[in-house]
Amino acid sequence: MIDLDKERITDKMDDLEQCLRELEEYLPAAVDEYLGSGMRRRACERAFQLACENLLDICNMIISDEGLGIPIDSKDSINRLCQCGAIPESLSSRLEELTGFRNLLVHQYGKVDDSIAYRSLRDESGDFYEFLEEIEKFITSKIDS
Repeated sequence: MIDLDKERITDKMDDLEQCLRELEEYLPAAVDEYLGSGMRRRACERAFQLACENLLDICNMIISDEGLGIPIDSKDSINRLCQCGAIPESLSSRLEELTGFRNLLVHQYGKVDDSIAYRSLRDESGDFYEFLEEIEKFITSKIDS
């Protein structure tokens, strides 16, 4: 991986971390407060959506750099990253669920239960941080080899 590619990926990682900070800032401590504010719900959903999009951008940059073909969808992007050893399989399956939730929010495939959405937004940020740690390790391994 050349420095310019590392820089682009690192910039996207920074963007992802910014989205997570915003989500943490917007997300209230109590579900009732979340449910009572449409603007706060939408801000949280948007921060989550942008975090997912940054995550997928990072996946696709690495897939391109590694010459792993063209993914057909977000799940395929995550799977290809797992197959090349950038992320563990356990994280891959959690990220697939996370991006599936993003699709539900963005494309409104069905009615979203806001209580469940709150729990997901609150509980899944750890998966984003684990992803960032694994990508950092992967980038370091590519530079060191």
